[in-house]
Amino acid sequence: MAYRIQSGSALQKVLPCIDLSSALSKTKREVLYRHYADKLVVNPELNRALVSFQANKNIPFYRWLKYKEAFSSGLVQYCLQKFQPPRMSRLRVLDPFAGAGTTLTTATKEGWHATGIELLPVGVAAIRARLLADSVDIRSFEYYLNRLEKISWHSSQLNGFKFPHLRITDKAFPEQTERAFSTYHAFLNGIRRKDVRFLFWFACLSVLEDVSYTRKDGQYLRWDSRSGRLLKSNFNKGPIRDFCSAITGKLRLMLQDIRQRGGERFSRNVNVIEGSCLTQLCRLPDASFDLVITSPPYCNRYDYTRTYALELAFLGHNEESVKQLRQSLLSCTVENKTKRIQLAQEYRRRNLEGRYKAAVTAFASQEALHEVLALLYAAQEEGKLNNNNIPNMVENYFFEMNLAIRELSRVLAPGGRVVMVNDNVQYNGEEVSVDLILSDFAARSGLTIDHIWVLPRGKGNSSQQMGTHGRNELRKCVYVWSKRNPRLSGRQA
Repeated sequence: MAYRIQSGSALQKVLPCIDLSSALSKTKREVLYRHYADKLVVNPELNRALVSFQANKNIPFYRWLKYKEAFSSGLVQYCLQKFQPPRMSRLRVLDPFAGAGTTLTTATKEGWHATGIELLPVGVAAIRARLLADSVDIRSFEYYLNRLEKISWHSSQLNGFKFPHLRITDKAFPEQTERAFSTYHAFLNGIRRKDVRFLFWFACLSVLEDVSYTRKDGQYLRWDSRSGRLLKSNFNKGPIRDFCSAITGKLRLMLQDIRQRGGERFSRNVNVIEGSCLTQLCRLPDASFDLVITSPPYCNRYDYTRTYALELAFLGHNEESVKQLRQSLLSCTVENKTKRIQLAQEYRRRNLEGRYKAAVTAFASQEALHEVLALLYAAQEEGKLNNNNIPNMVENYFFEMNLAIRELSRVLAPGGRVVMVNDNVQYNGEEVSVDLILSDFAARSGLTIDHIWVLPRGKGNSSQQMGTHGRNELRKCVYVWSKRNPRLSGRQA
């Protein structure tokens, strides 16, 4: 939907610019837009770098792994300062989609107690590496790095280890890099200290893309034409680093950061829950967090199990475990199947059927969502979609997010806030207003919609859709929801 900006204030209102010729065909979405129009404000203090990994690229500890789906440490600091509760004892923050742990380690440095839930093993490994950096012995780390720099990469240290490829990662590395993995594996086995060994192992995980013929590109791995795979394009990613320089360079960078840790303890007040927030949130106590800072996967077809296929293979996942992992993640790919039966069983097993039924009711009554779903299913029937599973993905995404939001409302303490980063999406020319629909689910769960902060610069739709439907700048937003505090005598918390 088009919109225009009214200037004159730091936070600028986003006013509707309605095309009356199409209003009748978008009745429910127009009603939803009008309902939350006064909450849509441009926040000039936010930018694309701050709400993405870009601002982390040169930040110590956060720069170890290029986790493009993360937001920046700077955004977390901004939220902690802006939404710190008045009481100072045991401030508690939650990130139910913890990713590489930016919320957790940034918050605990500021004195908060941080809890994160994360399912993707790559993110869990990144969090663990940052926590271990707190206490790892610097002399031991430096000793093994010096030893590594003196070994011969063509020596007899080969131990028969082979990179545990998946079908999708076959031919990802030059032959000399495959041999170097075996040498490095033998070296890792000789590191006695477990924490040092893990950090050296993590360094290897973090350089896999750099030494490979692949590049992470949204929905898939993009392959260099030099890989020897049958490809439709002649893509060349440029120079591919040799493993020796890549791993020693990464370890030198890590050592530099560890030397600067200054006694600050990431791990002091961090609790990491491995699993899906769809099944883990319901186990957390009521009113147990003062602030939620998170960014769920977007409804954009990005498949984390493909973009991080090299890392998952290195972590020891086989074809079946990757398939199971993909299905367990929040539904944001066209291969995800509905989880409703499993989720209903989980809530029933915990005697929480009332909560689940309330979420089902809220989902069924969101008319703007079902309006766009009807259009997508019609496009599916007419063969207009480039993938017929898109409507199912969109439906499953919002069902699961609605359930998660209701649990966030429950675990949030009175006066607490939820800050969530997300993007709107478009399919077959139909914009899906993720910001408005999720905010409406939040309101139905008892939260107050304080702001929907719009970034000054939006995001364009995909090149495929531009060719058919033209360029349409989609809102990229940060949502701010709060939970009313009854002790404030009716005033908003």
